[in-house]
Amino acid sequence: MQYFDEQLPLPFLKTDRNGKILSYSNLASENFDLSSGRLNDLVDEENIEKLISYGKGPNFIPITIELNMKTKRNPLALFDVHIVWDRNDHANMIFLPKDSANEDLMEKLMELQERLASTDFELFEKKEELEKAFIRLNQLSGPFIPLSESMCLIPLFGNLTAEKINIISDGCLKSVFAGEYDEILFDLTAVGEVEEKGVEKFIQLIKTLNFMTGSIIKLIGIKPELAKVLNNYSFDEWSQINKSLKKVLSIYLNEKTSNM
Repeated sequence: MQYFDEQLPLPFLKTDRNGKILSYSNLASENFDLSSGRLNDLVDEENIEKLISYGKGPNFIPITIELNMKTKRNPLALFDVHIVWDRNDHANMIFLPKDSANEDLMEKLMELQERLASTDFELFEKKEELEKAFIRLNQLSGPFIPLSESMCLIPLFGNLTAEKINIISDGCLKSVFAGEYDEILFDLTAVGEVEEKGVEKFIQLIKTLNFMTGSIIKLIGIKPELAKVLNNYSFDEWSQINKSLKKVLSIYLNEKTSNM
């Protein structure tokens, strides 16, 4: 039996097929009584069969088994034994103690995993609620308001973003399609900051409404900052800029009155 002074962090034993101990590490000698030179003298009798059955298994395939071992400190102590057979037909074994501290640690880890899983689910639910709230907020930022059987108003509030226009467009197009509107007004008085993608989506909406109704879309309340951005796009063919909602309504009512 050979001792080698290698500072392995866990007890190590090497044995032959008959259980004779060929070599061992420092921690192995500290934990086990190796005086007999036999592995069977270190294993609880009920566990010897388990060890023998593994000894008949295939070579070179690492395996882990639980064994009750006789140690210098305890008559029986549970270990995870990691075993692999080498080309010399020797079993190389590392012993990892499964003491109460390890079990407590595993329990704490399992509790932590359960808490994390619960927290992840709660965060997912909160995220879904927040996304729904944002969608609802965007919908309210561009309500569709019928002013008459042929005229409707869509006032826009807040920043002009692509996400907002996408959400507003869905309800707007459905409402226009369901009615017979030939006067569509966008009130941009309450628009805040403007994103380039938001402007592009807004112009696409104007073009689509023009194609659906054949009418010129009227834009009201454009601020100088927004006018500078819109000047970079050519959409005069589909829209008309007006100064105030009051003036547009006045012209509309006069036309209706004169046609009666």
